[in-house]
Amino acid sequence: MDKAVLERRLHLTVTFIGGFMGCYAIFNRSDIFGSAQTGNLISFVMDLVGRTDAEIFFRFSALLIYIFAMVSTVFLSHKMERTTLKFISVLIDGLAFVLLAFLPQDMDPFVALYPIFFATAFQWCSFKGADGFNSSSIFSTNNLRQCTTGFAEYLYSRDSEALRRGIFYGKVLLSFHFGVAVCFLFCSRFHLAGAWAGLLPVCTALVLVNEERALSRAAEKEEVLRVHA
Repeated sequence: MDKAVLERRLHLTVTFIGGFMGCYAIFNRSDIFGSAQTGNLISFVMDLVGRTDAEIFFRFSALLIYIFAMVSTVFLSHKMERTTLKFISVLIDGLAFVLLAFLPQDMDPFVALYPIFFATAFQWCSFKGADGFNSSSIFSTNNLRQCTTGFAEYLYSRDSEALRRGIFYGKVLLSFHFGVAVCFLFCSRFHLAGAWAGLLPVCTALVLVNEERALSRAAEKEEVLRVHA
């Protein structure tokens, strides 16, 4: 498989996982979006300046977990190949899905989402885009902006690069929200155990990461042979 095609398919697969996790958090845990920190930080600052909130400790803990995951990717990226970091990220997603189904429904929603806070932050820093575009795999705001402005620019100027951008980000949006739809259907039927349906795209992502790693190593070997030829 062509490296660019493989990279694109892998990014779309982990974006599906990101949408699945986002829906799981909102659907099962008091409408809390466990994939990002904007809302959590806003609430945390309001707590600091006077709002009474029994969740402040759990909010702060969630923030620390999110930060720790991002910091971990920085240190690990200096110790291993990028494809290995991606492999670890997908494994973390899988472990999160397994664990989520066992956490009681009546536990604090922030604590119940700690696996998602860690997994999504780690994934965000491990999968940064494809086709030369930066793209989040765990939330949609910038992807929506890039898709919309890409198509708008093409309609105005007929710029082929703008069209390519719009199409790429459109595919990312579709993949993310397809993950949302699938999660909703499974969680509506199986409740917390619906998380296990996320293991299927995780397995697909692991296969694609292994293929990407094999391609990268083959390319490195070819380069070494060419240099010494």
